[in-house]
Amino acid sequence: MILPNKIKGIIKDKKMTLITEAHVSGDEVYNINDEYILKVSTNIDTLLHEKNINDYLLNKTNVSKSICFIVLDNKAYYLKTCLKGENLVNEKYLKDPYKLAKILSKAMKLFHSIDISECNYYSKESKGNIFTHGDFCLPNILVDENGMIGFIDTTHSGIGDPWIDYAWCIWSYEYNLKSKAYTHILLKELDIEFDKEKYEYYVNNI
Repeated sequence: MILPNKIKGIIKDKKMTLITEAHVSGDEVYNINDEYILKVSTNIDTLLHEKNINDYLLNKTNVSKSICFIVLDNKAYYLKTCLKGENLVNEKYLKDPYKLAKILSKAMKLFHSIDISECNYYSKESKGNIFTHGDFCLPNILVDENGMIGFIDTTHSGIGDPWIDYAWCIWSYEYNLKSKAYTHILLKELDIEFDKEKYEYYVNNI
């Protein structure tokens, strides 16, 4: 792959590992020595939006830091730091649904407490006044060795209805545990009652 000179200079002699290849979109994601993440996309505006959202969140919560964004030959190259931590689909979290629910609740409260007073970004469903993640699933939440929570894949973040996050959090919790037996625990930790109409709307349409 031909890389922009600036990026080649930064990642020189470091190992690039392809971790995601979305064949339909053409997007590629590379891990570089667990130091950087490089995203390559022909969807330039979408990737730029992801960078802008990430930059907005940088001093508000734990996300990666943008290094550079370059467009070359109709492709966008977005290099950012690799956020440290293990995601919540790690077996050590899945084996304890109670602890997992507490972590998810803490992560949800952290994200939903982000200040929106100067925010111009809106989620796909903007009926609300909370800063939402937009894809609040277990793989997108990291916990480092000190217990610090971090967030990745914030492309769809913005002001919106908190239920867009509740719905995907519930779905992902059940999907990864392969059971609905513990959902009542998650709902209690989130301090919400299940809203079937909103759950089905967001999971099936957003």
